[in-house]
Amino acid sequence: MSKTLLNAPIFAVVSYLLIGVSIATFGPLEYEGYRHVLVATYITFVVIFLIVGFMLGSRTKAPTRAIWRKDQNQAILSFIFWASLAVSTLFITFELLTMVISGGLNFNLANSANSYFDSYTNYTRNSGNYSMHFIVTSIGALPLFIAQVLGIFYFKNLGRASHVAVIFLFIATLLVYTLGAGKMKQLADLLIIVVSVVIAKQAMMGKLRLLVLLKVGAVLFVGVSILLAIISFRYQAIGIDLVNLNDRLNTLIHYRDGYWLEGALSEALAFPIVMFSGYLSQGYFGLSLSLEQPLTWTFFAGSSYSISVILNQFFGAEFWVTQNYPYLVGYATGWDQSKWHTVFSWLASDLTFTGVVVFMGMIGFIYGRVWREILLYKNPFSILVFTMMNIGFVYAPANNQLMHSPGLLLTTMVTLLFYFIFHANFNAAPTVLKKLSFRIK
Repeated sequence: MSKTLLNAPIFAVVSYLLIGVSIATFGPLEYEGYRHVLVATYITFVVIFLIVGFMLGSRTKAPTRAIWRKDQNQAILSFIFWASLAVSTLFITFELLTMVISGGLNFNLANSANSYFDSYTNYTRNSGNYSMHFIVTSIGALPLFIAQVLGIFYFKNLGRASHVAVIFLFIATLLVYTLGAGKMKQLADLLIIVVSVVIAKQAMMGKLRLLVLLKVGAVLFVGVSILLAIISFRYQAIGIDLVNLNDRLNTLIHYRDGYWLEGALSEALAFPIVMFSGYLSQGYFGLSLSLEQPLTWTFFAGSSYSISVILNQFFGAEFWVTQNYPYLVGYATGWDQSKWHTVFSWLASDLTFTGVVVFMGMIGFIYGRVWREILLYKNPFSILVFTMMNIGFVYAPANNQLMHSPGLLLTTMVTLLFYFIFHANFNAAPTVLKKLSFRIK
């Protein structure tokens, strides 16, 4: 196994984090009081621990404990996938029909911006008023994730009807959430899922072919272009452009007038790129402000909004999330929790900033371990965790994505549970998903 192949994921993650830090320092948006040396130093320690953890995880022997036979593994895998595919197909069909009946479905990307703002009308966080639709959507996130990841991973092993079902999940997700509700997250998640699985499947063959990498690059280019279009339409809907940007931004952010993007591109094209740079860099400004706050601890309940809500609403505990670093920064500076804060700021509320560095070493170890299991054993539970962690890494500069919403919290917890229960046995007795009888012949 080549070192390049073995190190590819951590190289990509580290490069992504460092690019974000660079954009925060040299990008088109300038942050008042941003301590770039302090942030760069902290991220350097995070990166070092990530790399060391990944090296240990990817180079030490993976557990191979055979509790079940290969045919039993086959039955477990088949049940989890087919149940997820059936439930998620029903769930996303319900979502699609609901949107069609309500008249909310549109095929115009420009109109999606108005749908996005309308969805947050009269919304109050932690109000305790959770609709049945919200509950169904949260629960449906888990089978949808499993069906989409394993659906691509085993696509060649599926029958024609199953091919249609998997493709439908992707198309319907875009129709409901991106075009219908104007949300960027679901499109970004689908890009991460597709790229993660395609790269993993290619790597299992022992090399990353240039043609495959070019195709992945093309998919990313198209996906990011759509995200930029959505950003542009969103800000057009509320009358913001480069000309009045500094009048409308938070007082702690300033656009660098005459930034080179304006000369290289038109104002219309430069504007969404400027705003997109904020998604990659504003969280590091939040990290800078958090590092200046006094030590706080939220009893392992403040780094996740959803966990704090559950403890508060159902067990009467204090609403600990309001005492974490993003909230404290908001109280002190006005850069509140609704702005971007890196995942490190959120986690530090429970682990301290020093503890987060060590914790990232553990994250790196798991990331390296699942990558090794993918390459050696084509482990389906490892590909689920690998993809899930990639979602977490992509959103790391902005928030604690995997622990924020109830849907992703449930998905994260159950995916990790499946992994720790099943992965060693699937290493010992690798299997693939068999074609089932309800394919169309």
